[in-house]
This record gives sequence, structure tokens and C-alpha cells, in this order.
Amino acid sequence: MLGNQPSGTSNPLGVAGRLRWKPDPRQQFVGILPGDPQYARFWQVPMRRGPESLSSFIDATPRELEAVYDDWSEDYDADLDAWGYCAPDVVASRLAARGLDAAGTVLDAGCGTGRLGAALRSLGFDNLLGVDVSGDSLARAQKQGVYRNVVRIDLTRELPFVDDRFEAVVSTGVFTYVPDGVQLLNEFLRLVRPGGSIVFSQRSDLWAERSYDALLSGLERDGRCSVSWSEPQPYLPRHPEYGDEILAIFVEITARS
Repeated sequence: MLGNQPSGTSNPLGVAGRLRWKPDPRQQFVGILPGDPQYARFWQVPMRRGPESLSSFIDATPRELEAVYDDWSEDYDADLDAWGYCAPDVVASRLAARGLDAAGTVLDAGCGTGRLGAALRSLGFDNLLGVDVSGDSLARAQKQGVYRNVVRIDLTRELPFVDDRFEAVVSTGVFTYVPDGVQLLNEFLRLVRPGGSIVFSQRSDLWAERSYDALLSGLERDGRCSVSWSEPQPYLPRHPEYGDEILAIFVEITARS
């Protein structure tokens, strides 16, 4: 059981740990009938095997993330399609607009099943390395044929690549699970060449909670990079917890020499 989970409710994640739990919003509407206007919003988009309280699944350890995403990998892409997930396309298009060398190596950090890799490949990036904590997700990413290689890596640790190794680092959905964003961004800055790019997404609710304005402004003041970010945009518009409540902010960073 989760530590702060109400009695009489099931563990939506199927794993033990310190996860911050809140009920699936659809549980509050179990009496809604098909004729009710709210029925479609809360019941016609299936949850399948993913975490039932997806938005609150933010305190997981790497091992817990591995277990959940391994179990979810079979249905992951179908679920995200149903929820209207477009962050990989946004990140890919933002990277393509930066005028980088498309033949340079791009690190897809937290590549999952390869959605961002496929979007990048469609825009001409064909030297892609995908890393993720979930081995089952990586196996599916490898089958897509868009990555030169995939490697199982814990992104909370020092990454096993030499300095200035990549033309760019991209990431979608990963910073949700990274309480110390500065540590991971410093690793990304170490890995990209001078003038290289980092493009990633962060949830709008966690942006405020984790003070990303101040975090990114601090990196820029230190002289290591220049930074810009978007206005909040749709993230999972057809997911019952996200909708127009939890949006995505897209960050673009240029590494300085």
C-alpha cells in the first residue's frame, strides 16, 4: 500500500514506495451515465494499464519508474494517442528550427518507446541515440529502427558519455520525475558541444512548484547557456487529469563555449 493512500482504495501503480497518490478523477464520477455530457470526458478515453493517477506519479524512484513503464510499454503508445499527446512533435520541430547539423548525434534522454525519435527522424535527424530506464520500452524503441543504438540508463546518475559528445539533447516528459532539474541540466550542458542545443518539456504545474523560472535564469546568469521557453501549451488534452489544467512548457537552451 502507498503511505498516504486512503483506506479502501487500490494501489493504482502496482508498486510499493513513496509515491504521492491521489485518486483517478474518474472515480469521482462513477454515477455518470452515458447520456451525461461529462461521460465522454471521463470514460471514453481508456486508461488501459498505465498509472491511473498519472499526474501525481512524480515521486517515483528509478526502480519504480522502470517497473511501471515496463508494464505499461505494450499499451503506452495507444494510450498516448488516445490522450492527444503531441510533445514529441513539438520538441522535434523546435529542434529542427534551430538550424543544427542534422548529421550530428542527438541524444534522446528518456526516449521511452521512441515517439520523439520517430518525430526527429521524419525531420531529417538520422543519428539518434536513445536512453531510458525501462528496458521493455527500449526494446520497442529499437524495433522502430529510428535509433542508431538504445541504452538502458538511469538519468538521475552521471551519464556515461564524454564531454561535448552531442549536437543536441532532447527530452519529453522526463523532468516530471526529476526533482533536481539543475543536476540533470548540468549533465546535458556537459554533453552538448559549444553552440549545441537542449530542448525539453516540463509540466506547467511542476514548473511553478519547482521554480523553473529561477532555475533556468540561474543557469543563464552563470554564463553557461542562453535560455528561452514557451507559453504553456496543451500536453495531454484528452486525459481526464490533464485536459486544460496541466499543460506543457517547452524550453530551448543553447550551450555557450
